[in-house]
Amino acid sequence: MRTSVLVGTVVCALIVCACGCSNYSFSATGGGRGPKGASTVAVPILENQTLDFGLEQDVTDAIIREFQDNATLRVVGEEEADTIVRGAVVSYERPVVSYDAQGNPKEYKVRVVARLSYVNLRSKETEWEGDVEGWAVYNVDPETGEFSTEGEARAAAILNLSQSFLSKTVQGW
Repeated sequence: MRTSVLVGTVVCALIVCACGCSNYSFSATGGGRGPKGASTVAVPILENQTLDFGLEQDVTDAIIREFQDNATLRVVGEEEADTIVRGAVVSYERPVVSYDAQGNPKEYKVRVVARLSYVNLRSKETEWEGDVEGWAVYNVDPETGEFSTEGEARAAAILNLSQSFLSKTVQGW
């Protein structure tokens, strides 16, 4: 009796799973497709409105890597793209966050801001636009902070910015 109940339960569970989960996908879009059927994205190099040389290339590269790692949209050239990322890096700051007992800077916050838009080239609609920022703090004493150089904090801030942009772009698909 117990075996038949167990077998019946397992069979019911399999039927429910087969019926209810047959169209389930781990992709946010149910098959690796973006908004309104988009499957590709172009990410041309951003403009740089800061004095920090090369920042636009670093941010562009980070956004491309995020799309590639996410795999919801395939990164292609503009001619082939269904969607496109456009924008500019508009701010790079490194203010002092804290001082030591002698009044010397102890921690700095690296902050990168980009004004970005995500446009569906098929429908000519802007899917998302706005400012995205990333930041990280570094400590001049390498023993006390997660990051000990401006370069490390800059890389972390850019990664944070690119992850935030991807989240805002693909959120809700």
